[in-house]
Amino acid sequence: MKTLYAPFMALGLMAATSVQAEVFKDKSSTSTCIPASNEEIMKRSDGSSVRKIVGNCVGLVSDVPAPYDIQKVTCFTTLELSADNKPITSHGYCEVLSPKGDGRAAYTVVYDPVNHGRWQYFSGSGVYAGVKGSGTYKLRMPLATGGGVYDATGTWEVEARK
Repeated sequence: MKTLYAPFMALGLMAATSVQAEVFKDKSSTSTCIPASNEEIMKRSDGSSVRKIVGNCVGLVSDVPAPYDIQKVTCFTTLELSADNKPITSHGYCEVLSPKGDGRAAYTVVYDPVNHGRWQYFSGSGVYAGVKGSGTYKLRMPLATGGGVYDATGTWEVEARK
């Protein structure tokens, strides 16, 4: 079984004097995610099931300058599987910790076989204050141990720091 996560990172940039939004369009990241736990929470009479998964990810936003280019992400997802163990849908949220520990952000994740993955920020603090944004993700390569390498793209904005 493969689990799907949508790691992505918000950026915090310093502004000289005013608080204004910094907008980043069509940016991309690559993340590697490994399940920390994967438990079946419901088995249905038709053979389908629901699983609760916690995954840990490390990501790299390759086209944005340091120091906000590496991310640590923890994702909490619920995955619905068909009787033949194929993903039907998945949803949850992920928490991002800034590299310096001075901010957190959170975003929702949704997956379905037709539309693939989508993510959207809903909270941020510290260097991620006021974060807004959304985008898509896809599995680039599954890992034999579960999890995989994922590519994400999207547009987001953060408030510039004073």
